[in-house]
Amino acid sequence: MSLNLLKSTKCYLVGHMQYVNGQDWRDVAQKSLESIGVTVFNPYKNPFVEKIDEGPFSRELMLKELENEDYDLVRKKMKKIRSYDLSLVDRSDFIIAHLIPKVASWGSQEEISVANRAKKPIFLSIEGGKREASLWHFGQIPHQYIHDSVSEILDVISKIDNGTKDIDSSRWKLLLQNKR
Repeated sequence: MSLNLLKSTKCYLVGHMQYVNGQDWRDVAQKSLESIGVTVFNPYKNPFVEKIDEGPFSRELMLKELENEDYDLVRKKMKKIRSYDLSLVDRSDFIIAHLIPKVASWGSQEEISVANRAKKPIFLSIEGGKREASLWHFGQIPHQYIHDSVSEILDVISKIDNGTKDIDSSRWKLLLQNKR
């Protein structure tokens, strides 16, 4: 079946960038989602006219600036990055987040909270499996949207797209395809 329900929707990819590599899983997710016509917002790949660099080189530079106690410069850069990233949450129809429970990811949690307040569908992958999710996430996200892996999420999204899995949440507010 090829309903292609999610064609022309937008998805933001949320997860670690500072303390661990967050690019590999995003590249896999982006390829899979784009194959069904979803526009993907990947913070490693700036979608804005203005260049906003969140890649490894930029992060290394900011860490050196922190070491040099250049806090004003780090604040200025991160304030802009934060603003643009939260803008991508606002523009998304749904988000996919991948978290490693033992590694802090403050930006990711803020992005999840913003999406939650906007009642957007949030697909959360927890490294180590759903049982490793924080208790807070169980209070924040319906447990049916907490998964063991990104590949599990991509399988669910594929089934929603092709119509073999019903949308089971009032959080989905899909526009008609010609209005997206």
